[in-house]
Amino acid sequence: MGLQIVEGAADRLDELEPLWAAMHAVHAEMADEVAPVRPLAESWQRRRAEYWEWLAAGDTRLLIAERDGRVVGYLMLRFMGGASTWEIGERVAEIESLSVAESERGQGVGALLIDAARELGAERLLVSVVHANTRARRFYEREGFEPFYLLMLERPTNERPS
Repeated sequence: MGLQIVEGAADRLDELEPLWAAMHAVHAEMADEVAPVRPLAESWQRRRAEYWEWLAAGDTRLLIAERDGRVVGYLMLRFMGGASTWEIGERVAEIESLSVAESERGQGVGALLIDAARELGAERLLVSVVHANTRARRFYEREGFEPFYLLMLERPTNERPS
């Protein structure tokens, strides 16, 4: 059977939890450099609710990578109108999450998910990456992404300059 990319719906969200946990673990490794992470159970509960809401709204697509019937990766893609200022197209889509099982990383699963997302009709894809996640940044650059916006987070009150 090999690797295949299929479209999923809200009834498959629970299958994504281990992949969310894998992504959460990567984020947790960067916590000292970025910000503390929520406990895994709370994080998944919040994200699962967002996924459910987005899929119900009809502007989101879930792509699932399966190898021999096992879920080994997923990509959540949200569609939106074009930007007010920038000429980037009238139908763009943001990759909200892309996660690949640790055992599958480096084998082209993420690239196949991106290719499948490109075929869903957006003129351009967007993705946000934590600045400290150099592995993800390199992956997206290989896939043809380049820096666009710089999202900045205010320091906690006790760490601000006076």
